[in-house]
Amino acid sequence: MKPYIQVQSQQSTLEHWKKILAGNKLHSFAAFAYVTDSGAAEVRTRLKSTIGKSRKCRWLFSFDYGRSHPTALKKLTEIGNSTIRIYDGEYVVQAKSFTPRVSYHLKTALTLQRDGYPCHQIVGSGNLSASGLLSGIEAGCIVDYSEVDQKSGTTVISALEKLWEGSTPLEKVIKDYEKRYKTIIQPAVSGPDHDDAPGTTLFWIDIGYVTKNRGADKPGNQFDLPKGSHVHLGVKKVRNPERNSVLGDLNIRTPDGEVVERTMRFGNNEMEKLTLPIPEDYGYHSYDGKILTFSVDGDEVLLEAYEPEDFYRIYGRRISSVGEMRSGRKYGTILLPH
Repeated sequence: MKPYIQVQSQQSTLEHWKKILAGNKLHSFAAFAYVTDSGAAEVRTRLKSTIGKSRKCRWLFSFDYGRSHPTALKKLTEIGNSTIRIYDGEYVVQAKSFTPRVSYHLKTALTLQRDGYPCHQIVGSGNLSASGLLSGIEAGCIVDYSEVDQKSGTTVISALEKLWEGSTPLEKVIKDYEKRYKTIIQPAVSGPDHDDAPGTTLFWIDIGYVTKNRGADKPGNQFDLPKGSHVHLGVKKVRNPERNSVLGDLNIRTPDGEVVERTMRFGNNEMEKLTLPIPEDYGYHSYDGKILTFSVDGDEVLLEAYEPEDFYRIYGRRISSVGEMRSGRKYGTILLPH
């Protein structure tokens, strides 16, 4: 057994996972409590070539508390020869707030020999999100089953196979889950208390899936914003901008204190376009599926990226406006009191 501590991409779960998949065509079995868009994006970016086009991959997740993103589940079906099941899916998809009757909390990935016996297994504390796989502080270990007595190995895989057989195929419940998920994550415009003094305004936007503008093996960093967004990012208002014209420059301050200069443009599709700081160089790892916030501070703009559930937990009661783009992505403003 090889233990490790993941700290800011060092000894990351994702890299260890890649190593046990490399150089073989063994079946893959991954079981995580939940999957987010950022986690699916990291798998698609960093593991897709290692998995290949035909490797049999089984994924076992849960709908518990609505933490798994429907779009992430769909994206994973595009990797290799993938099949996804949801633990107690038929019950949880109908339960109030997706509350489970039994908590499903696995965080593990295995390779399996032809007879179904385990070859290697990663057991960790992180879920299938960018933070859990790469950037968060997590603990884990790799088990080599050639060093484990066969009885123990058989017990482990038998338990996992029993969970798999008793779980619900994704295709049976995904439509109901998507429908209910939208109502649960719908942002509510509550605004600040009227007794509060005027405060700081943040601009927020759901970035969705990001185009692979840097190549298939790297996370993307270009995305579209609705027309008029530039005024919320500290750029002087441009009335009736011409297509493919410059709107202005941004000095983007990342959470680590670095400042990166970027140019905002008005595109041919009449959307505003921004190239963000290289995600892996500034601690964001990937922008896919995250909600970005932009806070103007003098001549700089602080950029932060959140998983949706974290964003709504932190700012949900301070959202002062919500708009929706044609793609369904949402955006708006947040007012924070001084």
